[in-house]
This record gives sequence, structure tokens and C-alpha cells, in this order.
Amino acid sequence: MENTNINTNSTSEDSSEDLKKIVLQYLKYWPWFIICLVISVSIAFIFLRYSTNIYQTNAQIKILKDQSGLDLSGLSGGSPLIDMSKVNLENERSVLKSRRIASKVVDNLDLTSSYYKSGNFKSSEIWKNEKPFKVEWIVNDSVYDVSTPKYTVIFETLNKFEIKNPETNFSNTYTVGEPMNVEGYPLVLNFNPDYNGDITKLEAVNFNFSFRSVSQAVSSLTNQISIEPLGDRSEILNISIKGQNKAKSEDILNSLIDQFNSDGIDDNRLVAKRTEEFVIERLEYLVSELDTVESGLAGYKSDNDLVQIENNATALFSKSTEAELRVFELSNQLALTQDFKEELTEQDEYDLLPARIRITNDNINSFTETYNQKILERDRLLISSTTENPSVKELDKLILQLRKNILNTINNYIKSLEFSLQEVQRREREFDSNINKLPEQEKEIRNIKRQQAVKEKLYLFLLQKREEAALSYAITAPIIKVVDYAYTQPAPVSPKSQIILLSSLVIGLVVPFGILYIVFLFDTKIKTKDQIRAFLPNLPIVAEVPQHKEEENKVILPNDRSSIAESFRIMRTNLNFMSVKKGKNTPSTSEVVYVTSTTKGEGKTFVAINLASSLVAAKKKTLLIGCDLRNPQIHNYLNLKKDQNGVTNFLYDNSVSIEDLIIKNSVENLDLDVILSGDIPPNPAELLMSSRFEELINEAKQRYDYVIIDTAPTILVTDTILISDYADITLYITRSGYTDTRLLPHIRDIHNQKKLTNMGIVINGLDETGINAYNYGYGYGYGEKQQKKKSWKFW
Repeated sequence: MENTNINTNSTSEDSSEDLKKIVLQYLKYWPWFIICLVISVSIAFIFLRYSTNIYQTNAQIKILKDQSGLDLSGLSGGSPLIDMSKVNLENERSVLKSRRIASKVVDNLDLTSSYYKSGNFKSSEIWKNEKPFKVEWIVNDSVYDVSTPKYTVIFETLNKFEIKNPETNFSNTYTVGEPMNVEGYPLVLNFNPDYNGDITKLEAVNFNFSFRSVSQAVSSLTNQISIEPLGDRSEILNISIKGQNKAKSEDILNSLIDQFNSDGIDDNRLVAKRTEEFVIERLEYLVSELDTVESGLAGYKSDNDLVQIENNATALFSKSTEAELRVFELSNQLALTQDFKEELTEQDEYDLLPARIRITNDNINSFTETYNQKILERDRLLISSTTENPSVKELDKLILQLRKNILNTINNYIKSLEFSLQEVQRREREFDSNINKLPEQEKEIRNIKRQQAVKEKLYLFLLQKREEAALSYAITAPIIKVVDYAYTQPAPVSPKSQIILLSSLVIGLVVPFGILYIVFLFDTKIKTKDQIRAFLPNLPIVAEVPQHKEEENKVILPNDRSSIAESFRIMRTNLNFMSVKKGKNTPSTSEVVYVTSTTKGEGKTFVAINLASSLVAAKKKTLLIGCDLRNPQIHNYLNLKKDQNGVTNFLYDNSVSIEDLIIKNSVENLDLDVILSGDIPPNPAELLMSSRFEELINEAKQRYDYVIIDTAPTILVTDTILISDYADITLYITRSGYTDTRLLPHIRDIHNQKKLTNMGIVINGLDETGINAYNYGYGYGYGEKQQKKKSWKFW
């Protein structure tokens, strides 16, 4: 059958009334809402009470721009082509979360072992001085490759303890400090000397411990740590971690910061270390050169028997001296520059260059500093990526360009120095031509001393630079500034009590509401007369019969003052308005009233009997006939014998008269005549179509004021349709909470096709309480057992 959805246009007043009915429909089940709320909130409280609190720990660090650790004041005035001072926070984040740094933290804090203290319902993680003992795992491949189960430790005495594994039912007793083998895992358990509790009160307290491999501990740590910049333009990183134990989380973050800073300092020391190595190499060469010059001077003086050089040519040599000093300076610069060029061309492609070797060209110094910074940045980037990384490739291009720029600048500077040196040497030769008269020996000595002076000054300079490089290596500045050391929020981030309690309230309301909504959505049973009026507007509703209790009498007696009795009295009155035979110009005749329904179980027999009883109470001569030949029920209601002659006997046996069928006074104190249906025939439809049925109806109409006929359901058989012409009024029974709304089209079709005569609807089984109550809660007020409405029932 089609699913009937009743939708009608209504006024705003009707809509308001419908909304009120919907609300009251749910409020009828308010105890279930209260029960669900209590259960939901109780579960939330129990969950919050016994769930493990998770706290968030944060730390902030600032990445410093100058990470070289060297004094670069000598490079003032340099002008690098690109400003490389901005910190690449993505690279720093990758280094902070790298497995290399994490493995150092795991090793430093021994994060491979975990300890817990067991409570009645949950375990809490303990850390450092909170744990009464420490487990030392003996080196074994089986230990370091896999994780161990969580073992339980129970101290029986101060030195004796039991280790259990509930999963494998393992249990054994050991002594503190002795080597033991627990399911293949070698270990030693010793007391923690830093324990802040009473070591003598460990009996009957359960502790747990477990071990996991370094690789697993590192993976877990890198997954737990979150690193984010505080803003788009900020150079401050916020590091956070979530965990059960506040002290453990704070120690992890502080150790991570220390390891990251130490790693950066080691990188910065590489520049100073490379400079020191270059200076040492040059010193070794200069020592041999200086020794050669000094030996040559001593040998020349000895060979030529020269003890002291005369200074009688001071004035003559004054100008020559200035030229010589200039030659020295240019030669010094040219030697340093050529050595630097040799170092640049012979070293590997991505090695650091020596810094601060007193080359006076600012561009060379600036490019060298920028080149070293890019080399360090590339090394740090390769920690967390490969050479195929776009950032690495971009740095490679930049480093190659810088290398070319340095080489070009050095070549230009060497040419400039050579040109200047040639010019100064030319002037020096001019001065020398004026002293040709000086002894050849003096000239040779001066030449040797000049070389000696150059070597001595260069040697002293390199000694100074070696000490500076060693000092820079020893006191390299940190690469970060700690804005905030690790601190833990006092309130747990999980579970969030307010959200959980609020959610429990919502769930406590939504669950019963949702269940009721689904129940109401799939409930296709008729509940109110409005549903019938909306779909069957042309059919009158003759009466609304409330639901009767099983212990009440099924037959209503004249002195009955219950609401059910009143509903049948209303039905009796409404029959007069439905009658088409009674008017001012119509003689009074009897009425034939059919009582039928769509299917069995809707209460048509109950209505037929009590309608007849109500008519008898009104002094109307009434006959009740059972014409449901397939499933007769009247005898059950009236406690009559089923095997008595009835309608079927009259229809197929012409010798049977109506007098033989009528049962007088079928109900005590009630003058009601009844004709049962009789034996169940094999062909009830054919019997009802016979002329004997018309004869039965006509004879009954002559004897009685009302003939009430209990007929068969219309959807199951055609019996009622076949005899519909003999009826004056047809009462069509529906039952609240039983009749399906999908059957309403069947009733509508019967009425529209006029298959039944003068139809009227009777709603049976309405609740006497609730939103769908009989007569909508107003009641009659005439009942003998009328009860006062309870104050908490607001519908």
C-alpha cells in the first residue's frame, strides 16, 4: 500500500497548535529524557574521574641571525650582492624534528624505559625522583630490536619483589640488584637513590615498567613534538608536546633545546676550525722560509767578513725606504691573495674558506663571509633532505656564483697589486741608481734583511690569527635565545571536562529525542482524529471510544458512568443525525447499522455489542446480529455457546425461522436480543448473496427499532460489500495505535466508490492520558472514578 503522508494547509493558529502538540508529544516521555540525562552525565563524570589527564608543555626559542661565532668587525663596509640575514625557520624546524637530534634526547633522558604507578582504576606515569626503582637493561639484541610488554612489579618485602605479565600469565620472584632474565629479557632492578618517597612503604603498591627500542622511542618523540612559528614574520619558534607527566614533558623540551643549540654551535665552530688549520699550514711554511733567510744573512756576513753595516747613507736611502715599505705592503698583500686563490682553487667544491686573513679588499672579505654562510646553510639543510631538494639546488647555484665572484675579484685584485708593485719597484730602482756607489755587500745585506722583515711580520701576523681562531672556536656564541623554557599549562588539554560534560548533556537530550523521532517517523499508526479528518474530510467522525482496561467489563451496562460508556452514548446520539429515514415527513422505521473495519483487531465486535447495549439502555428494541461468518467473536464477548444456530443456519436451511435464532436476554440485566453467526460455512459470500439474507433483514426490521450487524473486515473479504445495500448506516471502525495510516486510502476509495452506505468513522482505543488522550484531555467529568489530574502531568 502507499505510504500516506498527511499535509494540509493551515492557518497560523493551526500551526501554533500543531507545534504545541509536537512539543507535548515529546514531553510525554520526559522521564526517559531525565533518565538518559542522568546516565549520560554519570558516564561523563566516571570517564573524567578515571581517564588519564594529558597536559601540554610549551617552550619558545628565537633563532639568532649571526651564527658564525667569529668577530666580523673587520668586514665593515662590505657589500654582499644578496642579503642573507633572514632566518629560514623551515630549515630550523626540520633540524629540531630530525631523528638525529631526537636520538640524542632519547639517549640523554633514557626515554627507552617507561615507569607507571598503578591505581585502582588507572595508571599514572612517573618520572625521575617519582620512581622508586630503576631498571637497567643488559645489552642484548632481543631487547634493543623490539619492545617489551608492560610488566607489573609488586614488592613483597624491601628486597624481594614479584614481576608479572598478565598477558602471558608469567610470574616470578626476584631480589633487588640481582641480574635476572624475564621472558628472555635480561635486566637488573635497583632502587632509585633520588626517590622522593619512603622506600619502606612500597609493599602492596603496584608499579609497571616497559622497554622500547631506540628507534621506536625516537619515532614516538618526533611524532609527539609540534613546532610552529609564533607568526608569519616572527623568528620565534613555539615547541610543544603533550604527555601525562608534566616534569617529563618539560625535561624533554629543555633537553631538545640544549641539543639543538649544541648542534648549531658545532656547525659554527667549523669556520673557526678551518681558519685555524689554514693558518697553521702557512706558519709551517713561513718557519722554513724565515730560517733560510736568516741562515743566508749569517753566511753572507761570514763569507764577506762583515760585522756591522754602516749607516752613513741614511739620508740617501730615506726616499728609497718609503718605496721599500710600499713594496713590502704590496708584496704582503699579493702573497696573501695568491695563497688565498690557491686555497680556493685547490679545495673541494663545498669546503669552507679561511676568514679574516687580513686581505684589505672589502669585496673579497664580504664574498668570503657570504660564501661560508651559504656552505653552512647547505650543510644544515642536507641534515633533513637530499641534494635533489629544490632548496639545496638553489643554494648550489648561489654558492657556484659566489665562488665565481670571489675568483674574479681575486684575479682583479692580483692584477691591481701587480701593477702597483711594478710601479713602486720602478721608483725604487730609480732610488737605487742613486746609490750605485754603495758597496755591493751593503746592498746584498739590505736585500736579505728586507726579506727577513717581510717573513717576520707575516709570521707574527699568522701567530696572532692562530690564537684568534682558537679563541673563536672556544667561545662560539649560541645560535638561539631561549625566550621561555619549558612550562606546562595547569589545565589538562585532554580530556576537556567542560566540553565532555556539555556533550553529555547534549547526548542525554539528543539520544531519547532521536529515538523518539525515529519511532514517530516510522510509526504509521493512527493516533488522533485529526489524521482521519485530514485524509478523509468528507467522512463524519461519529464517536471516539477510549481504550478500555482488560479487567473492565467488555459489555457496558446502563448504570455505567465511565468515559467509555459516555462515548457510546455520544455514538448513539450521533446515529440520529446520520439517519436519512427520520424527518418530519418520514414515518418512523427501524435502522440497520453495519459495524465493519478494514482488518481484524480494530474492535468492531466490541463497538457493535456496546452500541447495541447503549441503544437498549435508551429503551430501544435492539437486535445484534453476527454476520462475520469467517471469524465470529460475539459469543466470546457474551460468554455464549458457539454451536448455537445462527445466521448461516438460517441462510442454508429454509426450515429455520428467525425465532429459532434469537437469543433473549443474552446479557444479565440487559434486554438485548442476539443472533450469532452460526457454523462457519465454506462459502460465506454465496450464502450472504441469497434471498434468505434479505428475508432475515426485513423480518428483523419489522421486529426491532435498531438492527446492529457485526460484519466482516473489508480489506480481507468482500462479504460486507456484497450486503452493503441492506444497511442504513455503516460505522467504519478504526483503532488508535493499531490501524495503519496506509489503510486510509482504502477507506477513502470505499467511500468515493459508494461501496458502503452512509459511512461514518468511529475511532476506537484512544488513550485516556497524554497528548493523544480521549477527547484531548477535557473529559466528561461524569465518571464515577474520575481522578484528579496530577500536577506533574502538564498535557
